[in-house]
Amino acid sequence: MGQEDYKPRVIIVADDTTAATVLTQLKGGAAFDALARQDSVGPTKASGGEMAWVSFKTPVTEGKTQGLPVPVAQALTQLPVGGITPTAIVVGNERVIVKLDAKRPTQVPTFDQAQETVRNQLQAIALEKATATFVGAQMKTATVQQ
Repeated sequence: MGQEDYKPRVIIVADDTTAATVLTQLKGGAAFDALARQDSVGPTKASGGEMAWVSFKTPVTEGKTQGLPVPVAQALTQLPVGGITPTAIVVGNERVIVKLDAKRPTQVPTFDQAQETVRNQLQAIALEKATATFVGAQMKTATVQQ
């Protein structure tokens, strides 16, 4: 975790033309969330591009951005609250337009706040291991008939 938490919104589009159109509409005063619902092809389309709070150390390094592509994470650290990237960020075959909704000092959850999440994660890991063990044992004793 870094020193700050970031609350981003994103619009992900497939090409430069759509990205340019969206940026023009944003500069003209269109609402970011409405354009995300209309034009985005990303998983946050239905929520107006809204993403969960993220935190990472700066300078940004690969693999330590809570799943965000490095260029997107770098852009977040440079934006003022309410700011939108002036150009689309190329990520693979897609173009990403980023808005920073809010920024705050990093908030580390207390044990009581994190306890249920940790429990659920540990239970999921235990279930995966148990399933793998069971399937492995079944495969050792199985006979294939034609």
